[in-house]
Amino acid sequence: MKALLVDDEQHVRHAIQLLGRWDDLGIDVLLEAADGNEAIEAITVHQPQIILSDMRMPGMDGMALLEWISVHSPHSKVIVISGYDDFELVRHAIRHGGMDYLLKPVEADELNAALVKAVHAWKEEHTLRTESTKQSIVVNRMRPHYQDRLLTELAVGRGNTSAHIQQLQEELDLPSSIPMCCVAVTSLSHLDADCLAKYRSQPNLLVFSVLNICAEMMRTPIEGVTFHQLNQPDEIVLLHWGTQSSLERILERINDGLEQTIQRRLHFGLSTCENYPIGISTAYLDASSKLWRRNIVLTQNLIHSTIESSSRIKGKRLAAFEEPMRIAALSCRASSISSIVAEWLEPFTKLEVISAEQLQQWIQELEWMLSCWLDDAEGPISHDEESAEDQFPPFAELPLDHDGLISFPLLRSLLEQRLLAAGKALTAQHHAYPDPMSEIARYMDAHYQEDLSLQQLAARFYLSREYISRKFKQQFGLNWSEYLGKLRINNAKLLLQNPSLRVAQISEMVGFQDEKYFSKVFKKTEGITPAEYRKTMLQTGS
Repeated sequence: MKALLVDDEQHVRHAIQLLGRWDDLGIDVLLEAADGNEAIEAITVHQPQIILSDMRMPGMDGMALLEWISVHSPHSKVIVISGYDDFELVRHAIRHGGMDYLLKPVEADELNAALVKAVHAWKEEHTLRTESTKQSIVVNRMRPHYQDRLLTELAVGRGNTSAHIQQLQEELDLPSSIPMCCVAVTSLSHLDADCLAKYRSQPNLLVFSVLNICAEMMRTPIEGVTFHQLNQPDEIVLLHWGTQSSLERILERINDGLEQTIQRRLHFGLSTCENYPIGISTAYLDASSKLWRRNIVLTQNLIHSTIESSSRIKGKRLAAFEEPMRIAALSCRASSISSIVAEWLEPFTKLEVISAEQLQQWIQELEWMLSCWLDDAEGPISHDEESAEDQFPPFAELPLDHDGLISFPLLRSLLEQRLLAAGKALTAQHHAYPDPMSEIARYMDAHYQEDLSLQQLAARFYLSREYISRKFKQQFGLNWSEYLGKLRINNAKLLLQNPSLRVAQISEMVGFQDEKYFSKVFKKTEGITPAEYRKTMLQTGS
């Protein structure tokens, strides 16, 4: 801590230095000033916590100094040490924050008691100030999130109650009358990969930068408000208390600011004007739909107030190419993967209109397809290989170029990388099987009631049909279909011992869809029909 001694007599300052138990009080810096002007300079530079001041001094006296301290350094604790027992001086000292009024010559005990009191008071108040500051910091940090939550609820249609609108009015200091509102929506996922890569380690910085530019150009809350749509982390929404055309001008200014800040311009979906607040959710959905249904093949517009009619999709859905893509992925050959991806993409490259929504659906369909491949594999992952997560990173962004339009080369590259990574992950799982034929047998034991085929087993275990046929018979003395048939009949024999189950039910339960075919297979294997087998078992009581 620091203490400042203010007195025009040096010997008085020296005496006070000798009398005070400064080290015991935690005061390690003692400053001196000969008058009020020097004291102000010392207080401004060093900000002492404790100030001991005379009242009668040449130049600026102690009365004027206390008045200055009460305004400019109100947290400092002041002890007055004066040679004058004057009621007016005492009253002035107390009125302007003086804690004690000591008379010269001051006694050591009296001085130190006053210092203990002053130090204790300063520390208590400092603790309270620190806690208050921390609370203020938390509140200030949480307030934008709280405001975003209120506005998000309004946008998605869950915040139209009078209480919610009142909260918004008070929290954001909105205009008292808002007859109409126009909504604009943008998504940071529509930025290109190079731009997003700059903010990969600090994604919140990108969100903050865009929000800051939008708020600055909107002049909130006079013209409207900007917020982070918390249900869609990449989305920024603007509510404007004006016309569609005036919001378009604001969005143009925003893009000029973004060009200077992040060196990119954003696409915005723009709604028609709706009544406030009941029409906000409708306007939000309208703006969001226009953003995601914008044409990403070729367009000069960044503000989308209409929806372009989509081209008739002439290509096939990704699911129709699943098996060729899976085979190509399992080959782990870049050329095979590239060929099948090019075949699927080729019809789409000729379209004049593709929406951002369609592009996102392709990616989601691919993600679902690849996750199904890995889920179906069920085998242990080899610890010698890279983890599937490392080999199989998710899409970080849409394959768009600098202008927010579709980049077919980038889309092709991402698809190829994804399939190649999937093939490596699946191959690693396959190599982890110590005994693939036993795994196949165990799988058949658990799924015998299903409509199994050699093709399904080959696909599931990533082996050729010929290899399974040859190896399975070598290991079990039966080919796979004979093993499956025997498994089904043995289980049927157990079920036939329950007289409550009809033969038709048992047939279906063990994987036969046709009762007559089941009876034929059963008789060929056991020499009697299922009904005769049941009768025999019931008679013998076995």
